Amino acid sequence: MDTFLRYFRSDFRHDMLAGIVVGLVALPLAIAFALASGATPEQGLYTAIIGGGIMAILAGSQYQVSGPTGAFVVILLGVVNKFGMEGLLLAGGMAGIILILMGIFRFGVAIQYIPYPVVVGFTAGIGCLLFTGQIKNVLGLSFSHLSTDFFDTLNQIFLGIQQGINFYSLGITLFSLLVYGIWKKCNKKIPPSPIVILLATAASLMLPMGSIPTVGDIPTGLPHFHFLHFSWDQIKMILPSAFTIALLGAIESLMSAVVGDGMTGTKHNSNKELIAQGIGNLILPFFGGIPATGAIARTATNIRNGARTRWAGVIHAMTLLAIVLLFARYVRYIPMASLGFILMVVAYNMSEIPHFVDLFKAPRRDVLVLLTTFFLTVFVDLVVATGVGIVLAALLFIRRVSEINIHSLEDHVESGDKQSLLLHQELQDFPEIALYDINGPLFFGVASSLQDRIESKINKVLVLRLKHVHIIDATAMHALEVIIDKIHKRKGKVILSSVCPKVSHALEKVGLTKSPKGADAIVHTTREAVDLAKKIFGEIIKKGK
Repeated sequence: MDTFLRYFRSDFRHDMLAGIVVGLVALPLAIAFALASGATPEQGLYTAIIGGGIMAILAGSQYQVSGPTGAFVVILLGVVNKFGMEGLLLAGGMAGIILILMGIFRFGVAIQYIPYPVVVGFTAGIGCLLFTGQIKNVLGLSFSHLSTDFFDTLNQIFLGIQQGINFYSLGITLFSLLVYGIWKKCNKKIPPSPIVILLATAASLMLPMGSIPTVGDIPTGLPHFHFLHFSWDQIKMILPSAFTIALLGAIESLMSAVVGDGMTGTKHNSNKELIAQGIGNLILPFFGGIPATGAIARTATNIRNGARTRWAGVIHAMTLLAIVLLFARYVRYIPMASLGFILMVVAYNMSEIPHFVDLFKAPRRDVLVLLTTFFLTVFVDLVVATGVGIVLAALLFIRRVSEINIHSLEDHVESGDKQSLLLHQELQDFPEIALYDINGPLFFGVASSLQDRIESKINKVLVLRLKHVHIIDATAMHALEVIIDKIHKRKGKVILSSVCPKVSHALEKVGLTKSPKGADAIVHTTREAVDLAKKIFGEIIKKGK
């Protein structure tokens, strides 16, 4: 009881103000994102109310505000076009289960390892598709259908312009642009989107009845519970889309939580956040809600307006509920042109053009990953783009690591290392002794390079310095076994130097620490290894004679 009293005395008024402001900001966005996703306006509102409330209570971040987002639009519209609305609801519920499992198995940290160029690439690609898709609304064009295909959308825009632009819609768009610019310049506290929608709606009422497309009727009252009807065949077909929704939702919500941490100095619980997002998305389909996730812009607005606890997110949901119950009949007059303009602004912001351009200064491999992910998102599919982007980034990283991971004694001499220069001078009379230094993890990506470099010139005595190798995998151990076997067949010897305990234990388990299968000797220092190599070489020469 004392806790509640303290909350109402100190934090409630701050949360109330922030929640109401965010609720007003979320109103047009929830409607616009739902319509752009192929759903109805009320589905967007139900999503923001139910999902926003549940996820705020359970969230791993104190300030997270959740609901429909622009990142989902393209993938959700694709699901609706392919499987219908029931398919989308089923995909959302399945994505919720996947998110819960990701949280339980602590995948929260793993999401952070998705390469930055991949994230920027597919986010910019989604922004491009979202922006292009709203040309219909801002110009008042007639489309035969909504599409996620970039070229199909361009074709529909071209055909629509041929049929004629709705100049009333264009006028509302320009008016929205004017209001947006003036409000953003004059008021830094409250975002311009609710003001744009309010004034654009008022302006549209002065136009001839039916002259511009509007949102249309929205049911007054609460959503009804209904069961989802599905079969195992449907689940198998929809599963890839569910995984995409879950992955995108995880990335978006955790990015939003990180933004909140940066603005408040707090630390979110990533796995708890994933579970909260999963539970919300699992419940939403039973009330007609579409997939939701943490919204970066709404979370930032929540913080800027003084939110202090997670209850600000709940108040945001209650504000939307009050609007639906009391003012739903007025929402029908909102012009689609103003919603299209707001979504264009969202698309521009989510594209992060400055970050996209800055990445062109990065190494060429990162630029390749960025452009590959971007173009595949725009021209092919988000699932393909994300998968190819991650795999390409991993392959390029492995290639880079394999290039810098293995150094011969001559490499060190060329770099000006004094100790290596002394060793090189000492071994000049022993051309059949080779010394290689391996830095970093010895794994499958390096294994092939290790074999190529050493097997190109098999020496009588090979010294491998493993001081900086703390991880070794099965592929690398097999490559090492092949190298040792080839040197032994030529009557040569292998010495391992400065092996750390963890790697030594791994080598011991597969029998690579003793002859005949493994190394002929393991020593602690490079000095010991060189002395032993010279001694072994001398014995080999004597036996040869």
